[in-house]
Amino acid sequence: MYATGTMLRQSAALAADIEGLTGPVASRVGEALGTVPGEALRRVVLVGSGDSHHAGRAAQLAFLRLTGLPCEALGTQQFLDYGMLGPAGPHAATLVVAVSASGSSPRLVTTVRRARAHGFPTLAVTGRAGSALGEAAGREVAAALGLTERSPGIRTYQASLLALLLLAVRLGGVRHALPGGGPAAEDALVAEIAATADAVRATADAADAPCRELAARLTEAGRPWAPLVFAGTGPAGGTAMYAAAKVVEAAGLPAYAQDLEEYWHIERFADPADAPLVVLAPPGLGHPRAAELAAAATGRGRRVIAVTGPDDTALTGTAWHTVPVIGTAREEWSPLTGHVFAGLLGARLADRLDRTPFSGGGPD
Repeated sequence: MYATGTMLRQSAALAADIEGLTGPVASRVGEALGTVPGEALRRVVLVGSGDSHHAGRAAQLAFLRLTGLPCEALGTQQFLDYGMLGPAGPHAATLVVAVSASGSSPRLVTTVRRARAHGFPTLAVTGRAGSALGEAAGREVAAALGLTERSPGIRTYQASLLALLLLAVRLGGVRHALPGGGPAAEDALVAEIAATADAVRATADAADAPCRELAARLTEAGRPWAPLVFAGTGPAGGTAMYAAAKVVEAAGLPAYAQDLEEYWHIERFADPADAPLVVLAPPGLGHPRAAELAAAATGRGRRVIAVTGPDDTALTGTAWHTVPVIGTAREEWSPLTGHVFAGLLGARLADRLDRTPFSGGGPD
């Protein structure tokens, strides 16, 4: 039986997961990449569905900045049907990273087998060692949590994201692409990732009450606001996709993610004019546009919900509601704190509506 209490417990456990997983997963990443011709790679593709795809989108910047390689995050079906098309050339130059917390997604297993048969080096990021996906890929990084509770993906999402970030660091080391260079630079980046546990813990503590209050405000008219639009760009684009998914899964409410600029081109014209807009604005390259869009949307009457640092007055000063997120050492790690509010908000909305996770949408 799914329950919102499980979602809240899992949100509270996120910081401890980072503390417990970072070292072991970093070691497994090193082992898995030992047989990958890192210096010969010319491209990385992160493949998955649902939360796994969202984690790939959120981790994409880390691969771009730390490995010096082009990186795409594609849905499973998109890669299966179209991702292996391209100009003639050695498929061995593209590393395909397949992400699945269960390690048993049949479509993704099929995808990896086909990619491997075409000569692509493949690697699986899973939540359990010895999975079907790991066997199909031939290389596996297991970020195992030993979960027994049924829940919309919260701890599993973070574990996949953590593994991808550590994979980007190690691949950057293999390719001698890290800032500063050498093993010391790699160790320093891994230590930075481990240190985000403090920010994740602080974010979970700071965001719970605002998420409870937000759930009440979004349902105070007797019916919930829907759909909820989550807007972000860069790493926050992946986080926005994940956050929308938690609202759908937990509360059964329509919700979706949109790129900041695409929102301004399209959804700003949607009625009603005072509909809520959730703007994800972590520090980084996308923050100035997020602040501009939030102010402009507020000026048009939107109820802007700012998911940002508590001291970010550029957004908090005019926002209808604020959910605080504690910052990280660098933009590449920002999804580790940025996602924390999503499970809390989904659970609080479900409680307000007296719903249980995965109860919406009719029978399977």
